[in-house]
Amino acid sequence: MLSNKVREIMTKEFLTAEASIPVIGAMKMMAARNVGRVLVVDQGAAVGIFTEHDVVSRVLSRRLDPKRRTLREVMTSSLMAVGEETRIVEALGRMYRRNFRHLLVRGEKGAIVGMASMRRILKAALELGEELTEAPPVKRIMSRHCCTVEATQPIREAIRLMSETHSGCVVVLSGGRPIGIFTERDGLRRVAVKSIDTRKTPITKVMSTPVTTMPYWTPVPEVLVEMYQKGYRYMPIPSNQGGLAGTVCMRNIFRYAGALDVDSKVRKTWKEVEEFWQSMDQYTPG
Repeated sequence: MLSNKVREIMTKEFLTAEASIPVIGAMKMMAARNVGRVLVVDQGAAVGIFTEHDVVSRVLSRRLDPKRRTLREVMTSSLMAVGEETRIVEALGRMYRRNFRHLLVRGEKGAIVGMASMRRILKAALELGEELTEAPPVKRIMSRHCCTVEATQPIREAIRLMSETHSGCVVVLSGGRPIGIFTERDGLRRVAVKSIDTRKTPITKVMSTPVTTMPYWTPVPEVLVEMYQKGYRYMPIPSNQGGLAGTVCMRNIFRYAGALDVDSKVRKTWKEVEEFWQSMDQYTPG
């Protein structure tokens, strides 16, 4: 599957917004459509991308007024595009090397015809997992270093932590046990487009709850199915005692998927991906 073409997993439907519009307009558009990004254009030409990560790290964390700032001021201006015939694994390598979550796809005439995203590639990983007769438990791929906040902490603390650590989520704990999760999507839909005092409002008011978890011994493909079907990019994994043992995110899934492909060129790209993660332990922009 990783040797297939990127056109097979790209989406042809994506939002666009003019670079000159107020940030609040783009955020409301994204929240209404429940999507995590909008392609920013200027007179029809793509000039950037604005994502839910930008919402947290460039708007909420800096306390910018989204009604007075334009999209051009907060967008990610570095764009990368590949041709439709590019292999999925090669596209992934470029995403990792540039630290991007989304990748534009150009058609034969050079126009933007689609976009490859993390969710689309999760589906590819799912199909790889279906071919296995045996699969490792999720504890083999999960991250044990997790961003957490106590249930009594304000939203501002969660936003600060996510921005400083370049994390896409924080797990909310009460008595050491996970009771919810606050993601960049929550930051967009429940904070950025609302009138909320992030300094005084507790994180429990805007977190996603009840939190979905799966035991650490669950086979990886089962976890991927749950994440894909429910649209999750993160899955907390509890310990035997009910505390937090780790989390599964796209980074873990890509490593798992890479190990399943035996093509030599694919293996070389996955080695580069692994080296990237060793040098930069987080992923974020775009």
